[in-house]
Amino acid sequence: MAVKYTEEQLNSVDKSFLIQLLLQQQEQLEAITKELHASNEKMQLLMEQVILGKQNRFGRSSEKMEDTSQICFQEVDGTIVFFNEAEAVYDLNEKEPDELELKSPKQPKRKG
Repeated sequence: MAVKYTEEQLNSVDKSFLIQLLLQQQEQLEAITKELHASNEKMQLLMEQVILGKQNRFGRSSEKMEDTSQICFQEVDGTIVFFNEAEAVYDLNEKEPDELELKSPKQPKRKG
């Protein structure tokens, strides 16, 4: 740890000692500044890795559709149109059945 001098002590010392002291402090300041820049670069790299990790885990790439041909966007006359293949094939005039057959799920047999 560096020695802390009072104003009175610095007034009584030789000029060459003050010059040496100033040069040492400049070297220390330069070394600490380099260390700070290296730490900042390391921290920036780690932050980028965290952001990329979050994007890989929670981003859109984790929710990609398997079948990209079913739903797509197309530009028609300067406007973007949403096209869904299932809606294009479905007959809107077809009547829906009145009653749907619902099957109750079978419960597995208990061992005993």
